[in-house]
Amino acid sequence: MSAMNDLNLQLKEREEFYHRMAQEAVEGLKTIQAVRQQLTGNNNETVNEKPKHNPTQDKVRIRQLLAKKCQEGYTDQVKELLHKFGSEKLSEIDPKDYEDLYYSAEGIGQ
Repeated sequence: MSAMNDLNLQLKEREEFYHRMAQEAVEGLKTIQAVRQQLTGNNNETVNEKPKHNPTQDKVRIRQLLAKKCQEGYTDQVKELLHKFGSEKLSEIDPKDYEDLYYSAEGIGQ
């Protein structure tokens, strides 16, 4: 049974690695497109405009961070943090609170 747990853990780690790589590839493509847009002078965005967040990607990043903190032994602090945001689980938290939650979670264990 332990071998199955080890295999499951290895698969999960590999899955998370590929997911991060895919996210980095998407971000890289966005950067390339932005640079091309700047070079061609087709920049229609206002300089002071905030970048638009993708709640789905934000939720994935927060989930990964919270999972990492739990693996590091901070499960109680993660649960407490979720309670501060009025929830027992991430899926119940309002997407407008994702940024605050992420930065709060980064501070766990430091």
